[in-house]
Amino acid sequence: MSEAGSPDGRFRFSLVRRGYDREQVEAYVERLSPAGPPAEPPAFDVARRGYDRQQVDAYIEELRARRNPGE
Repeated sequence: MSEAGSPDGRFRFSLVRRGYDREQVEAYVERLSPAGPPAEPPAFDVARRGYDRQQVDAYIEELRARRNPGE
């Protein structure tokens, strides 16, 4: 596995042979800002050389928990 992220280095997920579509993950995480409206749980396509699914799922779960501490 290789470490990769967006061109500006904000996302640090491993690249895997079959993982979540990188552009979809990056767009979702950007929309999930603390001040923004609630975001629906994501449904990403699986693509070649995508982001590691377990890493992305854990990261998004953590972000959503910080946004909605009472849930």
